[in-house]
Amino acid sequence: MLIGNGHDYTVDWWALGILIYEMIVGIPPFFHRNKHKMYHFIKESKVNFPDPVKHKIFVSEEAKDLIVRLLDKDKKNRLGANGVEEIL
Repeated sequence: MLIGNGHDYTVDWWALGILIYEMIVGIPPFFHRNKHKMYHFIKESKVNFPDPVKHKIFVSEEAKDLIVRLLDKDKKNRLGANGVEEIL
């Protein structure tokens, strides 16, 4: 039973999105040296991807779509919220 505003299983899909991003790009999507700014980015910022020319890191459109949908801030809209079949 979920009480209050705690986490549910959709946090696992969030973590998967973070992991996929970090495996491709090399750093977490909301990273900042200042911990408070990083927390703000996690709560408020959209996912940004590195410039493929400037940073020489290419992220396919399919990977971007998957990551963005896994990192939806609204857990009700997050990919996987209606079951693992959405992700598969």
